[in-house]
Amino acid sequence: MTLHLTHEQLCDLILADSSLPPEGEPWNDRKADSDVVQAHLQACLICSAELRILRDSLSHFRNASVSYARQEFAQSYAQRSSIAPPHSYLSQPLYWTAAAVVFVAALFPLSLHRQRPISPMTATATSASPQTTESDEALLADIDQKVSADVPSPMEPLADPTAGAALATTNSDQRNN
Repeated sequence: MTLHLTHEQLCDLILADSSLPPEGEPWNDRKADSDVVQAHLQACLICSAELRILRDSLSHFRNASVSYARQEFAQSYAQRSSIAPPHSYLSQPLYWTAAAVVFVAALFPLSLHRQRPISPMTATATSASPQTTESDEALLADIDQKVSADVPSPMEPLADPTAGAALATTNSDQRNN
């Protein structure tokens, strides 16, 4: 046996699951191929060493990725447990200034609501009631006049723009050369 296992055969050994045969390949053929590969691994030290190195590399990668994931999760959980900003943020004056501006902006509408001045409209309305009754009567009279008109003013005919041109035409017809 001078031939070594291919990369695909080594990957198949690592990924092999004895409960599921590959698609399109009967169980007996797979068992026969597996026996041949196992016999080759026992006889060939190079292939068995390469398989061992490949398995060790995958195992180390799995351990490193799980460890990294746990470490990142622990850090993110520790950061989420407190809603307060880190101490370095609290010592910066820019953040305090921004907080004061937000506070003042929130109080501004409330201060406008409390300082409602007496409107001049209400003062005039109470003192000018005789004038408003006269004004109301004038408006009602104007409305009655417009309603009682035969043709509303927007529908009245316009002045004839050709009337001046007709006179000019008659004058030009009378002219003799």
